[in-house]
Amino acid sequence: CCTLYESLDNVRRTKFLHTLAHEFCAPKGKAREAATAYVDATKQSEDYAQTAHLARVLRDSLTPQYTELFDQINRLPNGFAFLVHMRADMLSHIRLVRDDTACRAMSDALMKKLETWIIGTLDLMRITWNSPACTIEKLGQYESVHAVKSWLDVKRRLGSSRRCFGFFHRSVPMEPLVFVWVALTDSISSNVQSILRDREPMENEHDAKCAIFYSINSQPGLSGVDLGNFLIKRVVRVLRADLPNISTFCTLSPLPKFRSWLEQWLTEGLTNPPANIVSTQAAKQLMDLVPEATTWTMALKHIMDSRGWTSDQPTLSAMEPVVLALGAHYLVNVKRSNCAFDPVANFHLRNGACLHRVNWRGNSSYNGLRQSLELMCNYNYVLDRIEHNNERYVRDGTIAVSGDDPYIARAMALNAKL
Repeated sequence: CCTLYESLDNVRRTKFLHTLAHEFCAPKGKAREAATAYVDATKQSEDYAQTAHLARVLRDSLTPQYTELFDQINRLPNGFAFLVHMRADMLSHIRLVRDDTACRAMSDALMKKLETWIIGTLDLMRITWNSPACTIEKLGQYESVHAVKSWLDVKRRLGSSRRCFGFFHRSVPMEPLVFVWVALTDSISSNVQSILRDREPMENEHDAKCAIFYSINSQPGLSGVDLGNFLIKRVVRVLRADLPNISTFCTLSPLPKFRSWLEQWLTEGLTNPPANIVSTQAAKQLMDLVPEATTWTMALKHIMDSRGWTSDQPTLSAMEPVVLALGAHYLVNVKRSNCAFDPVANFHLRNGACLHRVNWRGNSSYNGLRQSLELMCNYNYVLDRIEHNNERYVRDGTIAVSGDDPYIARAMALNAKL
């Protein structure tokens, strides 16, 4: 079955997955009969043994048939890796056909299986330029935050004052399931290009004061499986042991949904912008650049829709306080249920990190402009506050803050009034 699947092209793989999801799901008729028998038994009988038996029958009838196939494949050599890659194919299909609920359910079922099988099977390893070539190649293949352009690019990221750590499954010792890039610096970094293009890193790593986690990636098939949380905490432990001079463990993270949120928000509040998010002075400076605009939101939208504004210094100067204020507001006050709307923010805050600083032009690449108007953010893992921060965030959505970023302070003050 595995060899056959791997020999198929993308179209035939999609057909295979569609058949597996729709034809080998939980049989509706059998599940309906089991449910009826269980309900009748609970109403008419006090025979607990019979009720327990019918409960097991009902549970088995609700278990999709394809889960047995997953269990059998996992027992094969390299079966775990095969299933991770198969789930990546499922997710690709779901992105194209969003209403295929059967395939989505199958993907979720396999995700739960992978989570269970991972427990107790992961080894933390440092990846260096001397690691096997196939392992280094996977770093470039799975890097989804800051694209790897060449082998020289990888070599620089694995060089002096740089680290890369990954979790490896014991059945797939050459292929990291999740990995993190780390830069050792003398201060908290505000720009990722300064890390990626640094040709003169620190000569002595023991002079470093900060460890900057600037990219965390996992294999596509493990989307939804929370490995990054454990990886960061394990890496912090290793770095503290190897380099006791490091006292600050911080990220330099993207805001992947900021621009899409902002564009929608501007459409809704174009003619009547809410008060207090942006200072009066910043709003006036922005409107001075667009005389026909009657509100600062109209001016902002006009500039965002124009070409070349990132090359014009007066425009950049006027945009800086406005975009920083909106970025801080987005991170602090825009929620999904009780959690941060931004997925990266939610990940780090749930892990117990503090919101530290919003960075103007933190990622000046095309992707940084497209996703977040070039904003990046630092999340600070203050070691003696991690558990407390995690408990408060999970309980009531409270966001912990470190540092003295004025834009975050303004957003927090607005949050207190909401």
